[in-house]
Amino acid sequence: MITEEKAYDILALDNNATPEEIIARYQSLKDQYKKIKEETADLKTQLAYQLKQIELDDVFIYFRNCQRI
Repeated sequence: MITEEKAYDILALDNNATPEEIIARYQSLKDQYKKIKEETADLKTQLAYQLKQIELDDVFIYFRNCQRI
């Protein structure tokens, strides 16, 4: 389960981040993880980055439900 503290840690942002900063960081990390996942041939790495993408989506949903974005 995602908590507020964990959500900010995952995004590497402080709790004073604006909604725009949260969305920008989410999209940036999502793009980075997708690129790494697509460029690697190692299945473990692909799965690890798939999990990171899911975690980012959970953070996005958490903030959306809290109406911070």
